[in-house]
Amino acid sequence: MDIGVVIPYCHRKKYHNNDTDRIESILKIFVGTDKINAHVCKVYGGDIFSPGLARNKSVSICKENIIFFMDVDLLCSHDFVTYLLTRKDIYTIDSVSFFEMYPCLYLTKEETERFDGDFQGCLESFLRGENHRVEGIALASSCLLMNREWFLQLGGFDEQFVGHGGEDLELIDRLTRHYPIGPRPDDYALNIKAQHPGDYQGFRRYFSYYALPHLFAGRFLVHQWHPRPLTHPYHKRRANNDQLLEQMLARSEAERGPLKGPVVPCNDLGGELPDFREWMIRLQEEAGYPVSEYPGLLRWQEGVQRKRPLWRKLRKLYLNPRAFFRDMFKPTSR
Repeated sequence: MDIGVVIPYCHRKKYHNNDTDRIESILKIFVGTDKINAHVCKVYGGDIFSPGLARNKSVSICKENIIFFMDVDLLCSHDFVTYLLTRKDIYTIDSVSFFEMYPCLYLTKEETERFDGDFQGCLESFLRGENHRVEGIALASSCLLMNREWFLQLGGFDEQFVGHGGEDLELIDRLTRHYPIGPRPDDYALNIKAQHPGDYQGFRRYFSYYALPHLFAGRFLVHQWHPRPLTHPYHKRRANNDQLLEQMLARSEAERGPLKGPVVPCNDLGGELPDFREWMIRLQEEAGYPVSEYPGLLRWQEGVQRKRPLWRKLRKLYLNPRAFFRDMFKPTSR
């Protein structure tokens, strides 16, 4: 069994050279691994880029049994590639609904410009609660490893999501319904973002039970900084996609209709969800990162200046005014 790495991207003349450099950087990572084939799907046209549609088209040209999704603005380490090779035949012994999801660290602009492959250094900087190398983290991400036939049976990414955001989380919702790690919490449908995972609520907290162990094992990717102009139609769609996602996750089981296949529990946590913050702290300290020295998953380090430029506040007000005013009165995480 081989692994197909699915890398869709939208060809834009303005960013052509930068995109080309990033694609070459990604392809170099997989050179010499004869069991991993990278598929770059280039999407042209003047319409708004749809990541879900592009990924679905990319999978259609894949012939491998196992697929792994990553984007053109992501990088992974050679150790991560080595790990993927150990997972290429997992579906000979595990349920077809099994999947893995890997976290992403979001590099700052300055770190993106000087990044030399120091993945571990970036992780430790973030865990220390610093923000000069890494500006944030996404535990739930579109970096998914799964069976290709199962992806197709589920219907792939929902192409109602056009532009930035939503399509990956909606697919993860369906994946977890068929491979539940525990009972869904009452607040599952909440679509509330948080800077630090310790403050996660709703589906983001639930999804994190799948992803967090990979972080401490070094199985994560880094997201390279790039501009996100609000005037671009792709980014202007974020608020609409957030609303669509909220509506879809709030549906009852009857409104969702029948599942696409069997439900096979994920037994990583024994079917019961521990208190998230307590579990996160325990995993972290077992991995050798005492919270007293590495508070980054809970809060910034004391003395670290929070980067909240005016343009970022205005951006949030424009994209999601409800979240903007809610966060104005949100207490700082301790």
